[in-house]
Amino acid sequence: MRGGHAIAPGETGLTLIEMMIVLVIIGISAGAVVLGIGSATRAPTVESEARRLATRLQAASDDAMLGDRMMAFTVTDDGYGFATIGGDGQTIVRTDKALAFHQLPAGMVMTVSVKPPVILGADGAGEPMTASIQSGRQNWVVTYDGMTAGVIQGQPEK
Repeated sequence: MRGGHAIAPGETGLTLIEMMIVLVIIGISAGAVVLGIGSATRAPTVESEARRLATRLQAASDDAMLGDRMMAFTVTDDGYGFATIGGDGQTIVRTDKALAFHQLPAGMVMTVSVKPPVILGADGAGEPMTASIQSGRQNWVVTYDGMTAGVIQGQPEK
């Protein structure tokens, strides 16, 4: 007897299993909220887009050298992609995930220092270029020396 009342079996409070189930439900709910908030803040930035371009440009250059074929870097108003240049000179647009056309997020603009298409040579003698990705005052520059690609922060737009 506690506090003047008789305690019946089954009325003694939560069991350990019930408490663990409640904690698991709370943990899963908290995890879902954190992941949901994280995805809202992971919008692409100019820096991440410049790094993506450098990585894809490097992958295309490596593909050209390892596959002993010519590749072309193509640019449009809203994005960029890659194409394989066949022995007959025809370009075959790449559709594989790594080198398929990539649309830049709204508000981002890319300018290239040379007129596209930029040829990526099979012997590592690709055409050097720079590509500037801008949005608002943010500016990142991708450099390509014919073999390797890198990223540097550019001067902010005035």
